[in-house]
Amino acid sequence: PVSSSLYGSRFLAGRPGGSITHQCFYSTTPANKFDRKFWCKIAANGICYTIISSRSSPSGKYRGRVALEDVPHNGTFRVTMTGLRSSDSGTYRCGIGNANHGLYVSLNLTVLADATVSRPPQLIQGELHGSVTVLCPSGDTQSDQERFWCKVGRSSCTLMASSDGYVGRRHQGRVVITPQDSSGAFKVLMNDLKKEDSGLYLCGTRGLRGQDSPQEVVLQVATASTLPRRPKFLSGTVGGSLSFQCHHDPKGTYERKYLCRWQGGSCPVLLDLQGFVLESYRGRLRVSSVDPEHGSFTVLLRQLREEDEGWYWCGARSGHSELTAPLKLLIHKG
Repeated sequence: PVSSSLYGSRFLAGRPGGSITHQCFYSTTPANKFDRKFWCKIAANGICYTIISSRSSPSGKYRGRVALEDVPHNGTFRVTMTGLRSSDSGTYRCGIGNANHGLYVSLNLTVLADATVSRPPQLIQGELHGSVTVLCPSGDTQSDQERFWCKVGRSSCTLMASSDGYVGRRHQGRVVITPQDSSGAFKVLMNDLKKEDSGLYLCGTRGLRGQDSPQEVVLQVATASTLPRRPKFLSGTVGGSLSFQCHHDPKGTYERKYLCRWQGGSCPVLLDLQGFVLESYRGRLRVSSVDPEHGSFTVLLRQLREEDEGWYWCGARSGHSELTAPLKLLIHKG
């Protein structure tokens, strides 16, 4: 499908005399890498007339004002328009292919004197089965603001998770929205990445006064993964015990390695390698061994209870970014 292999902002804004840069992101298949890239504007008759392509220079009123730069190994091409005029407002397409109606993303450009200039999208690259950390800028520091993470489709943004505890069915156990820090910024953590997670997302806050301008995030999931597939489901019996391994990069430096309990898009820490154990788990939960050479630690959970069933995350924090992996415990009655 078109949306999974090509994506970019849907709205751009600039001021007369100013400039805009639009990035179009594509999956790095050989066909996409070497095919013609284009930027066209839809006319009143519905036809999209080429302004510039990777095989032709701009002409007429666009001469000297428009440039296209393709970076195939990154799966991006960038279009820059300078000397903006109000007549530049309208609907454009960025796309790939010999015709201007094949693989493309449509977007609206608004040129206005008081336009709020668009923030560039944040590009996040992840590996299949791996995890990513998305930094969402501070909107409003008010605590009544709902934090959200949604995926942009053809006509709307489908909610994936929000801070009120909602998590979409396909993201159960895979997404956490962290609390806001003092500046109002927060993080979205996502793991067990799948190929279909690639695409354009929005993260931001919304409250009684409506939505702040959200951050656009482009997630590219590389299908060639060096990460091994690890068991995601473990089963135990009431009264019994379970042990499992948490993994991280043995060459990485982490401030905190931890285990947390995932529920409704948040993940309170149960234990860490500094010796912390949540009070309600003391005597039942401990780190039984640590293997720094292979980047792993083993956790033992004893006296299993029915309510232990659910999702857990292994985590390792390094600066702003967190390496996370999910695990689901299934508890059977003896």
